[in-house]
Amino acid sequence: MGIKEQVFKQSIEIYGKEAQSRQAMEECAELIQAINKCLRYPSKEECKNNLIEEICDVEIMLFQLKEMFGITNEAVESYKLLKAKREKERLKDYGKK
Repeated sequence: MGIKEQVFKQSIEIYGKEAQSRQAMEECAELIQAINKCLRYPSKEECKNNLIEEICDVEIMLFQLKEMFGITNEAVESYKLLKAKREKERLKDYGKK
C-alpha cells in the first residue's frame, strides 16, 4: 500500500465513517458544479484546472468509501462490465431510432 492510501485510510480513522461519508457527498456536489462551469465556459483554463482538482477529490473519496463499506475493486469492476454491456446494447439500438 502506498503513502497516499495510508494517508486516506488514516483520515477515516481520525474523522470517522460518518464524517468522511458526508465529505464524499460534498465533494460530489463540488464536482457537479465544476462540470457545469466547464460547460458554460469551455475556453477558460481555470475551469479545467478546477475540474481536475474536483475529479481528484472525488476519486479520493471513492477510495475511502470502498474502504469504509468493504467494497473491493473487483466488485466495482464487475459492475462496470455489466454496465458497459448494457450501454453497448443501448448504443447499438440508438442508431436504429
